[in-house]
Amino acid sequence: MKFNLDKLLIACGFIGPAIFFLMIYFLFPFLYLGYDVANQTISEFGGLNSPVKTIANVFGFSLFGIFIMLFAFGLFRLKEINLLGKAGAFFIFITGILMYLTGIFNGTNDGFTNLDLLHVIAANYQFPILAVGLVLFAFGISSNKKLKWLTPVILALGLITLSLAYVFFFTHDLQNRGIWQRAAIGLPYLIIMIIATTIYRNMK
Repeated sequence: MKFNLDKLLIACGFIGPAIFFLMIYFLFPFLYLGYDVANQTISEFGGLNSPVKTIANVFGFSLFGIFIMLFAFGLFRLKEINLLGKAGAFFIFITGILMYLTGIFNGTNDGFTNLDLLHVIAANYQFPILAVGLVLFAFGISSNKKLKWLTPVILALGLITLSLAYVFFFTHDLQNRGIWQRAAIGLPYLIIMIIATTIYRNMK
């Protein structure tokens, strides 16, 4: 079988999120005794006092960042993607870098150290950047015969994502904060999986 680098890179767009969801939503809460999924954030898995901090930071956040960067590089290489779509891929690549750094700047969960500040920047700023990337990519494929159906799907799910993120970041004393965060984080990466799966199935 002939090796196809482009297909492998695009496959990272659904393999990476699948692994991330499995670990963050199921494995790590199971291993972290006393962890409250409803009210604790995902970042707490990688905090200095977490019993799963090493595997969470290495195989959760940083590994996922690498998958996203590889996927974005795959998007950028595609001949079917125009300049606007490639600009979107660039922003998605930046998101991957920030996800990788989320695992490096793991924070203390106290919120008062420089490490905590770096963690907040890496963890939180990636999502508006990803939103820009997805919007650019959506408009970039709007004239592609095989992919243009993704444009309204990406934009519709993106609006829902922005609403969830707004509630999570700007609601004071938010109940079930952990659930809101998982929804706000999970949906954009579900969009990535849909994009990756569609492109992969259309590749020769």
